[in-house]
Amino acid sequence: MSEPIVESALDGIRIADFGAGGIDPIATSFLADFGAEVIKVESYTKMDFIRGTELFAGEKREPDNNLVFGRYNQNKFSVLMNLKHPKGVALAKRLVAQSDVVTENFTVGVIQRLGLGYEELVKVKPDIIMLSSSFAGQDGPYRDFRGQGDVIAAMQGIDDITGWPDRGPVSPAGAFCDHYIPWMWATIIIVALECRRRTGKGMFIDGSTFQGCLDVLDTAFADYSVNGRVLTRRGNCHPNAAPHGVYRCAGEERWLAITVFNDSEWRNLCRLAGDPRWTADARFSTVTGRLENSSELDRLMDDWTSTQVAEELMVKLQEAGIAAGVVKNAKDVYEDPQLAYREHFWESAEEGMKPITIEAPSARLSLTPARFRRRFPFMGEHSDYVYHDLLKLSAEEYASLVDEGVIN
Repeated sequence: MSEPIVESALDGIRIADFGAGGIDPIATSFLADFGAEVIKVESYTKMDFIRGTELFAGEKREPDNNLVFGRYNQNKFSVLMNLKHPKGVALAKRLVAQSDVVTENFTVGVIQRLGLGYEELVKVKPDIIMLSSSFAGQDGPYRDFRGQGDVIAAMQGIDDITGWPDRGPVSPAGAFCDHYIPWMWATIIIVALECRRRTGKGMFIDGSTFQGCLDVLDTAFADYSVNGRVLTRRGNCHPNAAPHGVYRCAGEERWLAITVFNDSEWRNLCRLAGDPRWTADARFSTVTGRLENSSELDRLMDDWTSTQVAEELMVKLQEAGIAAGVVKNAKDVYEDPQLAYREHFWESAEEGMKPITIEAPSARLSLTPARFRRRFPFMGEHSDYVYHDLLKLSAEEYASLVDEGVIN
C-alpha cells in the first residue's frame, strides 16, 4: 500500500518570476506543479511576448486567451508591476524580500540597469537565490547575443547532425532547446535551495542556454577530441544497429520506427515476418553485414512493413523483444492510451473559454505528486493578493500606484 499523500514537495517556496517566453516560464511552471508559489511579474507596458504569439483559443485574440502562454504558465499567479517606473522597482524589491527565488531572462545587463541585479537584491534578501538565464551566460564573447529555439539548436551543433547526408542541416521540429533546458534550470534551482537549507546561504545562478543542450550530441565531442572525427548527418542510420529506421506501413502517412541491435533480435524479426527469402540472405546474418548493406535492407524492410498495420505490427515486434514505435501525429499522441492511463494531460476549463490541454510532469512522486491547482493567470489577476496580502499596501496606496502607472 502506498503512503498517504502529504503536502506538496515545494510548499512554502515562493518564486518571483520576471521571465518571459519559454525557457524560464516552463522551468518555474514545473516547480509550481510541485507546490511552489510562483508569482509572474508583468505589466501592460512590458507583458510576456508569448501572450501575443499566433496561437489563440478560438477567435478571441487577447493576451488572456493565448494557448502558448497557457501551456507555459499553469499553476502561477500574476501581478502587474511596471519595472520602468522607480516605484515599480521598489515594489519588486519588496516582493523579492518575501521570496526564496528570483528568475529572469532579460538580455544581459537589463536587470542590472533596472536596479534589480543580484548585487542589489541580496541587500533586501541576503539569502535570495537568483537565476539569470541568457543565451550564452553573463560573460564571454557571446554575452550580448540573442537567440531562442532554432538559433540555439544551430549554434549547439544539433542542426548540423540532423537530416540526410546529401542534404543541408535541418532544425528539429519545434523549439527543442526551449523545452529541454527548463528541466535543467528547475533542477539547478532545487540544488540551490538544498544548499541554502544546509548552509543558510543563497546564490546567483548564471544560466547559459547555449551550453544547456550540448550533451544531446552524446559522444560527438569525445570522438572529435580523441579521433578527430566530426559527426555528420546520417538520416535514420545508426552506427551500431540495422535495420534502424522509419518504415512505411499500410494506410496514408502511417510509419513505424524499428531498431534491431543484435543478431538475436534479428532472428526474432525474421520469424515474425514469416521468414521470407530475403531474411535468409547471408549478407544480413550478422550485425556487421547488416550495417554494410543497410540501404538494401531498408528497402526490403519497407516492402514488408508497407503491407502491415502500424499499431498492430508495433505490438507484435514489442512482444518479440524488438524496439518499435508508431510515428504518431499530435492527434495520435493526444489519444494515446498509455498517456490517458497515467493522466498525463490536464485540462484547464474556465467559464466562457474553450478548455486548454496542458501537460503534467512525466514523473509521479508517490508521496508528493504534482497537482493542477489553477489554469494560467490572466494579466494581473492576483495583484490584490500580492499587494494587499503579501506587501500589505493600504487601499489608498494601491489606488495611488494605479493612478501613477506603477501598477498597470
